[in-house]
Parts: sequence; C-alpha cells; structure tokens
Amino acid sequence: MSNLDAIVHGLNPAQRAAALHQDGPLLVIAGAGAGKTRTATHRLACLLARGVPPEAIMCITFTNKAAREMRDRAIALVGADARRVMIRTFHSAAMVLLRQYIGEFPESGRTPAFSIADPTAQLALLKEAIAERNFDLKANRPESFLWRIGRYKNELADPESLLARQPTHDLMDWPRVLQMIRSTDRYVNRLTAEIWKRYEEKLRRNNMVDFDDLINLFTQMLREKPDIRTEVQRRFAYLQVDEFQDTNVAQLHMVKLLAGERQNVMAVGDDAQSIYSWRSADIRCILEFERHFPGAQTILLEQNYRSTGAIIRAANRLIAHNAGQRPKRLFTAAAEGCPIVLHEAETEVGEAQWVVQRIREGVAAGRHWGDFAILYRTGVQGRPFEEELREASVPYQVVGGPRFYDRREVQESLAYLRLLHNPRDSVSFERVLNAPRRGIGERGLQLLLALAAQREVDLIAALDLAAADGLLQDQAAEGARELYRHLRRAQEALAGQPGRFAAAMERLLHETGYMAYLREEDRRREERRSEVVESLVAAMHEFERRSPAAGLGAYLDHLALLEGQEEEEGGDVVKLQTIHSAKGLEYPVVFVVGMEQGLLPNQLALEEGNLEEERRLCYVAITRAREELYLTSARVRWQRGEMVITTPSQFLAEALGGGPARPVWMPASAD
Repeated sequence: MSNLDAIVHGLNPAQRAAALHQDGPLLVIAGAGAGKTRTATHRLACLLARGVPPEAIMCITFTNKAAREMRDRAIALVGADARRVMIRTFHSAAMVLLRQYIGEFPESGRTPAFSIADPTAQLALLKEAIAERNFDLKANRPESFLWRIGRYKNELADPESLLARQPTHDLMDWPRVLQMIRSTDRYVNRLTAEIWKRYEEKLRRNNMVDFDDLINLFTQMLREKPDIRTEVQRRFAYLQVDEFQDTNVAQLHMVKLLAGERQNVMAVGDDAQSIYSWRSADIRCILEFERHFPGAQTILLEQNYRSTGAIIRAANRLIAHNAGQRPKRLFTAAAEGCPIVLHEAETEVGEAQWVVQRIREGVAAGRHWGDFAILYRTGVQGRPFEEELREASVPYQVVGGPRFYDRREVQESLAYLRLLHNPRDSVSFERVLNAPRRGIGERGLQLLLALAAQREVDLIAALDLAAADGLLQDQAAEGARELYRHLRRAQEALAGQPGRFAAAMERLLHETGYMAYLREEDRRREERRSEVVESLVAAMHEFERRSPAAGLGAYLDHLALLEGQEEEEGGDVVKLQTIHSAKGLEYPVVFVVGMEQGLLPNQLALEEGNLEEERRLCYVAITRAREELYLTSARVRWQRGEMVITTPSQFLAEALGGGPARPVWMPASAD
C-alpha cells in the first residue's frame, strides 16, 4: 500500500476524492456529521505526502481550537512536517503576514511593531474622536459607532465611500453597503464617517490597528502592492479554508488575493449551517463560489456518521424548504433509532420541569449527565431550565455564556429589588447608583455613604438629603433626586401590596430609565439584554403565582439559595447553550426547547419574512443529536410582563409532517 493509499484508507468515495484533489479550485459541501474536518486534514496530509513543501500550504480556520485540532490530526497522519504548515485563523494569518510586509507598505502609516487595539483601547480612541467634535457622549455612544464601523469594515468599505455614497474600489460589496447606508439616517452616516476618519487617524498615530483592520489592511496591501502580492502568492501555492459558509466579504477577498492565478483553493463548508449573518457572514460567499473561482469542482459529502435515521430524515425535510441553498440530501448507515419526541407544556416552567424529569429518568436508566444538552434560540431562555436543574440538584454548565443570575443586567436589576427590601444595603446601592448613568462618581458615592452614617438614615433617604443640602454637583444632584423619587414611589407601592413586588419592580426599571438604557445597548447585540431582564420579571411573576403569600423577602431568600449552588465546570454535567454556540458539537440526547413562532423562528425574522437563516439554525440544532431528539414548546409564555398564548413553530410541521418519521407526541398532561 502506497503512502497516499494509507492516508485515504477508510475514507468513503466522496471524502477520498476530496482528499486526493490537488490543483485548481475545489468546493467541498460537507453536510452535518459528514466528516468535514477529517476530510480537510487528510487532504492536507495528501499534499505533504506528494512532496508539497509544508511552507507552501496555508490552512485557514475560524477558531484557534479548530487550528490546533487540524494540526494535531495532520501530525498524527504524516509526522513533524505538518508542524511547518501555516494553520491559522483569518485574523492570525493576516497579522503574521502584515508584520512581515507592512514595512514595504508605508501608506498604511504603521510599522511592523504595530499593536492591536483591544476593545478598551478602541473605545478610548473613539471617545477622543467624539469629544473633539464636542458631541455628547451620552447621545453618541462610542459602542454604537464601534459596532457600525465594524460592520462597514467587514464589507471592505471606508469613510470616503460612506460620505460619497459610492464605491471607492472594486472589492467592496457595494450593494450591501448601499443597503446599510440607505437604512440609516443620512446625518448618522455623515457623523459615522467623520468619527471613523478621526478614529483611523488616531490608530495610525498610535501605530495601532483594530481587529477588523487586520484583514482590511492586509487585503489593501495585496491590492495596492503588486510586488508583495506576487511574492505572497508564490509563497503559498495551496490554500485550504474551513467553515467557508461563515466568511464575510473581506475574508472572501483575502482568499481571492492569496489564491492568485493558480486558484489552488479548497473551501470546505455547509451552506445549510450558515447562521452568523449577524456577525457579517455572507452566505453568498459559498453559494457563488464558482463565480469567484471559475472552473471550480464541487464534491458533496452527504453521508452522516453522527445521527440516527429518524434525526437525519427530519433534518432533510426541514432544510428542503429553503430556496437559497445547494441541493444535497444527507443519508446514514445507522439504524432508524428512537422516534423524535414532541412535547407541549402548559408554561415555560412546565416545559423546564418536563425536560429535567426526562433527564433524571435517563440517568436512572444508565445514561450520564453529560449525555444531555438543552439548546435554545437565545440565552435568556435558559433561565427556567437553570432554576429547575438547581432545584433538582442536577449538575449543569452553561456553555458559551454566563449563568442567568451572573449576568450584569440581572445583578443590576436585582440590586434595585434588594435595595427596596433593605435600604441600608451599600453593595446594592453602589450597583444601582449609575445604572443607568446619573453623573454620581466615586466621590459622590463616598459622600452619600458617609452622610447616611452621620445622620443615621438609610441610603435612599441619603439621596434626598444630599441633593437638598447642595452636597452634590448639578448633574449628580439631579440624578440623586430622580433616583430618590423613583425608589420612594416603589417603596410605597410595595407597602400597599407587599405580595405584588413583580409589578412594582417592572415599573421601577422603566421609570428609572434602566430598560431604555438596555434597549439602546441592544441595537448592537444579537442577544438583547432587555429581554434578559424581561425574563427576570417573568420569573418574579411566576414566583408570585406559585407562592402568592410569600412576598419580596421570601423571593430574595429563594434567589440566595439558587445562587448559592455552584455550577459544575466540565465533566459529567448537563449542557445548556444557545444553538449558535452548539455549532460543531454533538450529544447523545438533545432537547431543542422553545419551538414556537417568535422564538424559533424569532420574531424579527417573521416580521421581515427572512426565515431561511432561522431554518438553518433549527437544522443545526436538530443535527447536534446523535441518538435521541426532543422538541419542546409551551402553550403560554411570559412576554413583556404578561402571559401570551403561543403558536407552535412552523419548523415542527416542516421537519416532522407525515411519512415514516411520525413523531411521538407527549402531551402537557405528562408534566
């Protein structure tokens, strides 16, 4: 057996064809669980076995973890030569090559010793740029500008194109940039362009780049410096790109400039798992691969090695409803397996209780806690599951994000509640003082604490006294007076109805401007912090419903007991995570929860008629399951302070509507 034969031994025919491919562009469409990483690694090994110098190969991944995994697998296949292959993320590869060549690109205004601005440094420079124009930082939040500038940079735009409302070079995705410009107020666009130019000048003056600049500057250098471009293209004869469905316009053009005329590009990905448009990923990069790399060959990896026949059939049915995709149909040699189980609970609490009970029954039957994963559309949905898992003493871990009660917005909201209950609580007082900002700095805080001690009054009363006695400056004094009024009003409401703290809390968070403050931040986030707080208020209402005579003190005691339980780290624990964070992972048993219109698919997608990415997200969730799949929903759910009747997700009918894969229904009476 030759060395090549040994490397490809055990691969299926499609995997083998991809691994043995050498010259010219190749697109590998790898379905979920079809051995994408294995195929890409074996192709790298085949290149090395054929005598391609390791230094002539560049492999690009999206995460450092994926890069390490590919390198380790390649070393296991062909030995130490694999260590000399450049296996890096997009940004890491761009950074390394920028440092090597930027001395020959003086137009950049940077030297090879440039530093990369972290988020703190970026915000500091943006604040300086805004202050120079005498703009109010409260009305013109640096975070908003940073988010907007990053979006434009990922389309290879620049301030000049924004001001001129026309492309400045042929790499820009001008239709998308124009769409963004048209969807934004003309004044905001002008302001963004002006602040952006000042920000870039400050980066240059400090010999700094930000994270997005790594790719932008690199592509600019290759575009404008033919000698450097030729040298880099000659240096890297072969290029492999993983997770190609997640690339944005800037990354696509980086690949095109690196590939040059030889076009020795192997791109691996799955358009059905393109779920990061909110991070500027553009599915057109993979759908239109042949347009960018003419003459490209396409190989489909359709055999799934992960899931049962029932799960694969549901995934195929679901994704078949998407029009914008490359046709493929997963198949598996595995058995049909367990029927997919659907469960509709009465409430979100009932949904969580049912899921936890199924997990406990599974462990009693011989499974491990780590066999189970609970997946949801947004992190806020994890709250009732965390509570029920803690109540049942089930070890769990929130993957890819903080626990619900560890979130900053939850801690700040609860600080308001704790201060109402105990007006001498200085820790909670400090938390709420500038949430949102009220102009009361550290000096003001210490003055308020000292005043409360001297006058022997609580901290809420100290706010009024300090403002009345002129002890605080104008803005701080007004902030203190407002906070005092809101807190006193809430105290009076609680005194009148001691068991109705949820409504008082909800009103307080709105009146203080805290919810408005969160919604302003939400405009830049995939996950909305305001919805996290709404979920917290829903939990308060639920506690009142279940324990109508308990009151605020009992609720805070209940929280203290929940928060006192330590989360398990790694090991044999139930995993809670968003579907986005679960991509690339797999579990024996998966619960996809919140299968309702407005959650999955989410409300914005429904309003905009943009369901295809939501359907791909559901596809990713379904294909995380190896052996058992549960799809759950609730008939009623707390939304914005009230119980609303829900509608089952349309994806349920699409994935499981008729035929041999009839699901097993487990009604709400099974709660």
